[in-house]
Amino acid sequence: MVSNNSFRKSLRTTLGKSAVVCAAVVMVGTAAAPAGALPAPQRPSFSIPASPEVPSAEDIAAAKSNEAAAADQVAVIERILGSASESRQAAFAVAMQANNAYSEALVELQQRSSAAAAASARAATAQEQQDKTRRQVGQLAGDLYRNGGLNPTLGTLASGGGETLQQAATLQALSAGRSRAFEAADAAAEATRSLTAAAEEATKAADEAARTAETRKSQADEANAASAKAVADAKAQRTVLVDQLAQLRNTTVALESARVDALDRQREEAGLTALAAAAEKAAAEAAAPEQRTTAGDRPAAAAPAAPALPAPAAPPPAAAPAPVPVPPAAPAPAPAPAPAPAPAVPAPAPAPAPSLGGGTYEAAISAALAKVGAPYYYQWGGTGPYGFDCSGLVQAAFAAAGKNLPRTAGQQYASASTHVPLSQARRGDLLVWGSPSNFYHVAIYLGNGQVVHALNPQEGIGVTQLSAMAGMQLYPYAARY
Repeated sequence: MVSNNSFRKSLRTTLGKSAVVCAAVVMVGTAAAPAGALPAPQRPSFSIPASPEVPSAEDIAAAKSNEAAAADQVAVIERILGSASESRQAAFAVAMQANNAYSEALVELQQRSSAAAAASARAATAQEQQDKTRRQVGQLAGDLYRNGGLNPTLGTLASGGGETLQQAATLQALSAGRSRAFEAADAAAEATRSLTAAAEEATKAADEAARTAETRKSQADEANAASAKAVADAKAQRTVLVDQLAQLRNTTVALESARVDALDRQREEAGLTALAAAAEKAAAEAAAPEQRTTAGDRPAAAAPAAPALPAPAAPPPAAAPAPVPVPPAAPAPAPAPAPAPAPAVPAPAPAPAPSLGGGTYEAAISAALAKVGAPYYYQWGGTGPYGFDCSGLVQAAFAAAGKNLPRTAGQQYASASTHVPLSQARRGDLLVWGSPSNFYHVAIYLGNGQVVHALNPQEGIGVTQLSAMAGMQLYPYAARY
């Protein structure tokens, strides 16, 4: 049982600092970038809430003496735990965006470096050509100087012998050849100047991309450290709060921990359900005018309801009430049960079409799942064979199925032929996080409310419950190829 007041004060201070650090990460990169640099990444449009005050041991002792006060204190603690979950997700989202920004900077650096190398090669070839034409002009100039402006052949032709017209034609040909040599020399010099300037600009752009990547790397390290700290702080806070709940409700820490986990899942599932429902409603409203136009004066037929996202493997809790209900106060004759499971959800949508550019969706999914665990790992800007970032994993998985996808999360979403509401997502669809102007994470949907993805340097490549990431700016539409 934790009751040390100094520990709680230290915990409150640490949590407050963590929120400040995370908020500072949100502000990173908003200053004006140098010319030619990648634009500063947009940050999530939500803020990281500050941690509320954790009740003291005295607060808990006072609340236990009164049933109503105990119930109120339980509600306060559950709200604090809910707020901590939101803080963790917000910090996690900031870290995901920083990781993606660094990965995109590395992709940009690679492209800039390749362009600089190609431009330098073209400039070197042009320099070789200029040197060649310069030697030719030098030989002509030497001939003209030694022979008083005429080379020996021209002198012979001009002194007589042979037909006059034939001599004139030969003189004209030699003169035209000499003119072409000078013109070629001028053209080679101009090409060298132009290509050398282009190579210098390309090199400058590559250097700028390298500096941008270095900055983004620092931002990603800072964001990941802040996210890891937020998780650790929340875990320490949860230990204190669950212990307090056990005291207030006269139960055990193990029972209260399981009940808090169930409440967390309940909130996550409710958030995912609300997000999917909003997208479904927006899609139906957008389709309604088209249906009326097609039907003419006849009323449009109602669109069939799309199946909801399948529930997770664990028994799903009931829909989240708002606010969280206050459990019975202590003393209680027996521990309160976990929230009742929700009714069964509809079955998932039919399996996708088997064709995917020569392969199948299942081949892409299998390729991604094969990268879960050692020796594979998350790598900024990675496209394999062992290290991957989120979009690099998606690109490699679909390539294994014969479908070539663009490189970044935003490009992969935009290039898909079909986009459907989240509630209609099916195996093999791509889910993204962020906004259309800045998608910063992408994953492959597996069905049953799960995705496979390259998450971050700490978590690596794995399978995650989608509801646990719904509060991280999950976009309410899926991309289908």
